[in-house]
Amino acid sequence: MKFFSRLFPSKRPPSVTNAVGMIVEQECDWFRTYAADIYSGAGAIVDLGCFVGSTTICLAQGLSANRAAKTGKIHAYDHFLWEDWMQHWWEAKGLPAPELEADSFLPEFLKQTSPWKDQIIVHSEDLAVSRWDNGPIEFLLVDVMKSSDLAESIARNFFSFLVPGKSYVAHQDFAHSWTSWIHLLQFRLRDSFAVAADIPGAATVVFRYRKQFCQEAVGDLSMTSVAAEEIEAAFDYSLRVVSDSKKPNVVAAKAMAYLHRGDLDRARKVVEANRWGATSLGQDLENVESLIRERSRNP
Repeated sequence: MKFFSRLFPSKRPPSVTNAVGMIVEQECDWFRTYAADIYSGAGAIVDLGCFVGSTTICLAQGLSANRAAKTGKIHAYDHFLWEDWMQHWWEAKGLPAPELEADSFLPEFLKQTSPWKDQIIVHSEDLAVSRWDNGPIEFLLVDVMKSSDLAESIARNFFSFLVPGKSYVAHQDFAHSWTSWIHLLQFRLRDSFAVAADIPGAATVVFRYRKQFCQEAVGDLSMTSVAAEEIEAAFDYSLRVVSDSKKPNVVAAKAMAYLHRGDLDRARKVVEANRWGATSLGQDLENVESLIRERSRNP
């Protein structure tokens, strides 16, 4: 199966410089190139969980180079609430103090994205309750499915606006250990989606929307509600569709699925059965192994 390269043209828009964020250059290249050469304007570009704008900037740069649909807009969503972990991450990067207003980092987002402000529509909203009412969505970038409840809400309120045969969904946390419910969601919707790009060096996997799905197929995505047999089937599917470099991360996410259920023994067996190597992107597998050891010592 071919990943990633088939959506890249021979010429790309210029690289983003000094964009603050948690994405790697390969992701930025893909988002920028998609917006420049693949996006048709048949639906909106929606960036869920934009943080201070690195993904939004990549998409906006690409859109600026798109002759067919350069007047399109990017809908950037975030709750924009500054949290302690963000402060620790910011300081570890040695970045200048962010522009905040009370506990909101919206001023920092607006500063970072100001050169592309005419292309961006900002939505300061809680995505647990957000409702999309702006027509078809052609590209949906998701970096906010941090809980099963959020995953269900986004699938119900945004996925139904995707255009069969035209739309793409980019899961930035597909190869992240914590978000096991994304694997369950994409497994349940596997007849409607196909992998379009497995972005090297990043947790992101991009899916092309092939045909309409029934909303009931989403179901309850909490790990405590699903049968172990479906967890096994979902992760078997994920392991088949990603490149070998991401397989250790998928194993880590599978182990976390059982930890989310409180099944420490099953989580340990998943890690012990791993045959894809001991290293993973972001040290996800190593961190899950450490968590299992800690919980084993302190049940």
